Parts: sequence; C-alpha cells; structure tokens
Amino acid sequence: MTTTLPSTGTAPVRPHDLEEIWTPSTVRREPGSRRVLIAESRPDSTANAYVSRLLLHDLAPENAADPVQIDGGPGVRLAAFAPEGGELAWVRTREGRSVIRHVSTAGRGSALTDGIRDIAELPDAIEELAWSPSAARLAVVARVPVDREWFEAPEDRRAPLRITTLRYSADGIGWTVNNRRQIFVVDVATGEVRCVSDATADDHDVAWTPDEKGLLFTSQRQPDWDLTEANALHRLDLATGEIATITDATREIVRPVPSADGTRVATVAVDIAHYPSTSFPALVDLTSGAVTDLRAIVDRDCTPGSIRWVSPDAFVVLVGSEGRIEVVEITCAAGGAPTARTLLTGPRQITGFDVHDGLWVAIESSPTTPPRVIVGEEGAASRVLHDPNAQYREGHRLAEPRHEPVDVDGTTIDSWIATPDGEGPHPLIIWLQGGGTQYGYQWSHEVHTLIGQGFAVAWLNPRGSAGYGTAWMKVNAAPGAAEPGEGWGNRDLDDIVAVVQHLLATHPVDSARVGVMGGSYGGMMTAFLLAKTDLFAAGWAERGCYNLFSDAATKDEAPWFFEKYLGVSHLQDATPYWDASPLKYVDGITAPLAIVHSEYDRRCAIQQAEELFFALRVLGRPAEFIRFPGEGHSLTREGTPVHRRQRGDLLLEWFGETLSA
Repeated sequence: MTTTLPSTGTAPVRPHDLEEIWTPSTVRREPGSRRVLIAESRPDSTANAYVSRLLLHDLAPENAADPVQIDGGPGVRLAAFAPEGGELAWVRTREGRSVIRHVSTAGRGSALTDGIRDIAELPDAIEELAWSPSAARLAVVARVPVDREWFEAPEDRRAPLRITTLRYSADGIGWTVNNRRQIFVVDVATGEVRCVSDATADDHDVAWTPDEKGLLFTSQRQPDWDLTEANALHRLDLATGEIATITDATREIVRPVPSADGTRVATVAVDIAHYPSTSFPALVDLTSGAVTDLRAIVDRDCTPGSIRWVSPDAFVVLVGSEGRIEVVEITCAAGGAPTARTLLTGPRQITGFDVHDGLWVAIESSPTTPPRVIVGEEGAASRVLHDPNAQYREGHRLAEPRHEPVDVDGTTIDSWIATPDGEGPHPLIIWLQGGGTQYGYQWSHEVHTLIGQGFAVAWLNPRGSAGYGTAWMKVNAAPGAAEPGEGWGNRDLDDIVAVVQHLLATHPVDSARVGVMGGSYGGMMTAFLLAKTDLFAAGWAERGCYNLFSDAATKDEAPWFFEKYLGVSHLQDATPYWDASPLKYVDGITAPLAIVHSEYDRRCAIQQAEELFFALRVLGRPAEFIRFPGEGHSLTREGTPVHRRQRGDLLLEWFGETLSA
C-alpha cells in the first residue's frame, strides 16, 4: 500500500497557488566574507510577468540580521560578486533595455542599497555577465540584431529574409539568422561599452583568461556549422582582436570555466559525434586543445553552468542521477587518475550551489519541499538559510511519494507514486518527462494540483531517459543508428507499461480510470501509449512530435538530432522516421486525447499537433486541440503566468471529465 507522510497543512494545491511560490534560481558566496546572495522569482498573473528579487544575507555573527533586498522587479538577473568580493554586479530590464547595475558590498542596510549605480545599458537583452579577474571590467553577452530597423518595422513592411543556412530560428528566441549573440566588454568605472565580437558568428559562454588578456568563448565557426550542434572553444586576444580556435568541433562545449592557473578549463560537454550522449564533465587543455572525457568516473548528466573550481586540481558540478541531483567533486591532479566523490546527495534535487573558504550554499527541493536555500561547512550539519515557501508548505496538503523500483526483464526501473487522501481506488495519472531529462525527487506544483483534485500521480524513468548513463540513453536509438538501440516507442514503452501494471496490482488505484500525460518526448509517448495499448482511459499530449518525417525539416534542432537517433536522413530513407512516428499508429487511438501545443513552438512545430488532430478528427475519435498563442516549447516552465494558470485549469478540467467515476 502507498503511504503518505502526514502534512501540517490541509488546503489542497490549486493552479493559482503557483503565484505564491518563490523559486530561488541562483546562489552565490562572496569571496572574503560570509555573505550569500540569492536570486529568486515568482509568476505574477496580474502583471503577466515574473517578479524577481536579489537578497543579500550576512552569516557573520556580528552582522547577522534580516536579509537586505538589493533590487527587485521584472528582469533582475545575472548577479555575480567580483572575484575577490567587495562588489556586486547584475542586470535589470528597464523599458525594454538591459541596465548593468553595481554596488559596493561594504555597506549595511540602506547604506548599501543607497550606493547602487547604473554602469551602462544596452538596447538588447543581456544573457551572460562575467567579471574580469581584476574586477575592472565585465564581459557581457547580448543578442544583437543585424538590422535593428527590420525588427522595429511592422511585419507588413519588413523586407523578406534571405536565408542560406539552416537553424535560422530557435525556440524561445525567434529569428537567429539576423540576431546573433555578441560579446561586449564594459569598463566598470567609466561605463564604456565595446563590442569585441566580429559579427560573423554566434558567440557565447564567455569567460576571462586569468591574465585578463583574452576571453574564452564557444561558437560555431566551422564549415557547415548549421548541420550540427557541435561547436568549438575559442580564445579572443583583446589587444589584437585575433581569434584562435582551441578545440575541434566534434562535440558541444557548454559554459567552460578556466582553472586559476589558466592552463585548462572544466566544462560540460555533449558527444554530438556519437549522440545520444549524456551532458558529461570534461577538461580542455588550453595549450593543445585536447579534451579529456570524464565519463569514466561520472557518466551522468551534469548541469551546464554549475561548475566551480574549489582548488587548483578540483572542481564541483551538479550531477543528475537516478532521480536525484547531487553535488559531485572531481579531482584531476596532473599525472594522476581523475577521481570523483559525492558531497551532497539524498532524496532531493540540488539546483544551485556555490562554495568559498569552506562555506557552501545550495538550493534544494524535494517532492514535498518547494525550493529553499541551505548552507553548511565541511564537517558540520547544514541548516536552512532562506525558506521563502515555508508558510505555503505548512498550509497545504503535500503528499509524500513512495519510491517504487520495478523489475522489468531483469532491469530495475525507478518509479514513484503519490496518492491523495482516502482509501481509494483513486484515478491514476502517469506523468511522463521530456526527452533527455529525468524525473524523481523534484518539486512539482503540477503534481500536487492533480493530487489535490483526487488523482494519484506516478512518474518513472524508462530506458532512454537521463540519470542512468550513456548506454541507458542509447536504448532509444533506432536499430539503424550507428550505435543501435530499439527505437522510440519500443523498450521505453514496455517499461512504462510494466510500471503501470505493477502499480495497478499493488496500489489502491482504479484500472478503469488511468490517464497519461507528458510534454515533448512525453507527449509523443502519450500518443504511442494510447495507440499501442488499452491501459489508458484518456491522454494529455503536449508539445509532442507525432510525425518525425515532417518534423525533421521544421524543428530548430534539424537536421542533426533525428539523424543521430535514427541513423539516416529522412531524405535518404523515410521508413525509420515513419516507424518511429505515433501518427503511423493513430488508428489505434480510441481514448479521448487532449492535444496541447504552443503556436510559436520551434522545437516541435505546431504542425505536429495539427497533423495528429486532423487524423483523429477524420477517424471520428474524441480529441480536443488546445492552442496557446504567443508561446513556445517551454510554456509549462517559462510561459506567461496567465497562460500557465489557464493551462493548469484546463488540465484539471480535462482529467476531471475523462477520468470521472
């Protein structure tokens, strides 16, 4: 039987509650002090925007007091302390422009905030900010239109775009062919802004060389760059403007971080040449360009941007493993074999981490704990520093899930189930993740809204998901791939079915009222499950890919993504694309299906939803097509607050009707 831990609260979770929950996204330790910076945000449907704030905590006993709010409002982001401490810089959006702000952290209370000054501003959205080693300059990255007047003109007066490469647009961004990321250097004292990119490529992931003479960055400057996701690491000489290429372009390098001596960088990498691949830790020798793949010690997915050097020979990184996100330290001394040790783990997810002088700070969450900030020192117990959602947690009924390992043909599939109050049998909803991700010990407001309406909710990590290593991910490669697997809709589908059958046999859930829902890959699998099995009474398929042949030339990941999974271009052989498409099996879908899609989705174009809805309507099957205007692939995570709330209401309405007793 499923057990749920007692909750101090009794109020059920509702879709509109999302606006009450603050989500810390960034934590930073100030070098040379015991101060901690926290950046957090929450949705506000009245303004239909996300409200952000920066909070500064001082852990020194002589300075202990309530945190100081440094800044707040829409678009407050990218806060970072100077390398030696004493200064803080961040970005705020003001009237559509990016304003770089600065403050000395020596003050206290109002004396601190009174010292805030605006350094400079750019007309475009700043996406990255990095201090120079001397703290005299900042490097920032912004996406700059090639022709600003073109973007400002009404659409009916814009000149036609003349395009000669693929990947000319990206989800959540729009046009990229004429809107590339460029690097700027900003003088902290004078506010002088200088563009140092050459406007020929998309430059990002910027970091200073320790001698401050150059910048490291990633870019795609190789021939036929638009046919792959692979990039290379480059070095820009600030005195001459010359750009040197350090690595080859066979992998994707993400957010490289130089070592203190400037001889190498630690980075997250993706093996594009042998995709599917984990996002693994790697080291790059800055002299030879050699890349050391560290999957031998950490064959799991690492969070880009989470790397922190903690000594000349060691760095920490956030690692997703078996439903958890952990803090792992990797030691890589010259001449020795790399080693890894886990510093923070447990049934939770760590989504932010920083450490200086032995004092660390982290963002943690779990299925019954909305995100909060904890601090600790080696050899001492951690404690909660900042819990913006304590009152919410204490006032609401939050069901504790039960971990259910299920044996499927000798392989353990991790699953979890949470049930509402009452003896049951309860309707059950299977909640599926997107591609290349894992589920497990995450906080999910959505899950609790479903439980609050009387649904049991279960989730799992079938083969092909993240969190279990490279071989596990390659199971979903097609039989014709360079490293063959079994293909989408086969072994992964069998794993899901086996878990559902196990839960039906062991928990108080109603086998006649089982629903399935998911987004992206999860949307595709929802359609597959309804087409190939009779386990489900209803489905909610969101932002999915249903016809791989038509999606192959319209997604912003084209053409490399499907070619790596399927082993061939859709122009060379359409068969594996059609075999892996739920639309091929659409005649098997008889249960009611909600097809939910965003009109500006460039990852899985809305044509995918249109094709599936068309087929079901022609076949006379029960289906509803729900279109969200103005949104992209990440509606459920980054969409406007009004649309996220509307979606939550529709989700409850749909399953309330289709899974009613």
